[in-house]
Amino acid sequence: MDPETIRELASPLLNSLGIGDDPLISPMPGSAIKRTFKLHHEGLDYALKWYPPASPQESDPYLTEQRFYQFLKAADIHHNPFALGWDGDQRISVLSLLHGRAIRPDEVNLPRTIFTGEFLAQINQKRGIEEAQQLPGIPPREATISSLLDTINTFLLQGAPQSLGEVQPLVSFWEDELTVGWQKIIQHCLTACETGGLDPNTTLDDQYAWISPGEFTFHNAVLTPEHSICFCDFDQARWGDPACIIARFFAQSDFLAKEEYIGPFLNTLDSVPGKDPLLAVRLRLLTPLIRVELVLETLFPSIIWELGDLNIDSQAEGKVQLLQNIWQARQHLKAALRNI
Repeated sequence: MDPETIRELASPLLNSLGIGDDPLISPMPGSAIKRTFKLHHEGLDYALKWYPPASPQESDPYLTEQRFYQFLKAADIHHNPFALGWDGDQRISVLSLLHGRAIRPDEVNLPRTIFTGEFLAQINQKRGIEEAQQLPGIPPREATISSLLDTINTFLLQGAPQSLGEVQPLVSFWEDELTVGWQKIIQHCLTACETGGLDPNTTLDDQYAWISPGEFTFHNAVLTPEHSICFCDFDQARWGDPACIIARFFAQSDFLAKEEYIGPFLNTLDSVPGKDPLLAVRLRLLTPLIRVELVLETLFPSIIWELGDLNIDSQAEGKVQLLQNIWQARQHLKAALRNI
């Protein structure tokens, strides 16, 4: 998507907002995707976002982000962008622009980790309001511990993809490290469930489900000139298992939130009503599984969990990038094994 194309698509919405006098539109600096733009008009800056059509197998990112902003407004939650307008026909939104920059990995510390926990708590203190019920539901693989085990196991039992059979480093990692490590993790998980009196087939109680603001990592955080953190990009917001949400936050590789931060992080969540009393226990149990999930997502960024599809053909990076990803995937696997 280029600036002139987005200008044409957004013209009706911009005119309705009184931003129709040839505003300056440019790609958003640092944006990993090519569908977010900076819009400058009469001394003010905005974010202009286009949402590609969604497949029937996934939640619609346009509707999801629109509904999450409606939820934020109804819940009176601030310290994040706010929406100015939406065009469902052209799948365009205009949002307030956060001034600041991306946070660097070396800037992740305990106070900022605690602030992130407070943001998650603030969201879920209001998860009972009507607007929250409009968000996408829990992914099937998070419904039970067994579901997550089975979903990951299905991929691993297929073996390394035949189409990548000539990539020997991948085949060796898959057969000699990933499969062997996964068996250790499965055994640990099932033993821990038996020891702790947890039934891995028990469905997560609806009252213990939480809202995730999307890809809940520091990748979607902006460090403002006042050195505060604001989160953005909510087009993947949904309901989920809080243990999985937190495990994914602490598993993010580029922004390593140290494991000693987990306790203080969990303490910030005590203000959430109806919190699962076994949240900390389930977090320790699910963390190795989430790290193996991240192994597969690192190797195959376009993976479609719901379809059991690695979605290799759509990977723009190709085999060269895959070779680079193997090293990072190995680090995730090592971290998973340290957690058992």
